[in-house]
Amino acid sequence: MTKKDEGGGGAVGKLWRKHGGGYYALLAVGTFMYLEFTNLTSSIRAASGIGNFLVSELLTFVIESIINTLLASLWPLMWFRWMGANALYWAGGGYLVWAIFIAFVLSRREAQMRKELGL
Repeated sequence: MTKKDEGGGGAVGKLWRKHGGGYYALLAVGTFMYLEFTNLTSSIRAASGIGNFLVSELLTFVIESIINTLLASLWPLMWFRWMGANALYWAGGGYLVWAIFIAFVLSRREAQMRKELGL
């Protein structure tokens, strides 16, 4: 018996269920890194000295990181706020590249497995 895909959405839905979560996580991590970088650079600019910078970072780092984690998990809203409707093009184009990359990697893996198994 074969396992039936009951998630709906046809081929696109199946592709999203297999690889979309990884893409969502990739964009969430990228958004988190961007938020952390912008917070760090603004803290450096605002500090009057090294001691002032270290004290302010020690006090706010954990709180800002928690907030950035929450905001990054909502990356579609953050992107829309930053880029407007262009966020749809960036996310959609990135997903197309992601899907092609995943398909390429999986096809190479399958070819290697077939070769190893003598099929």
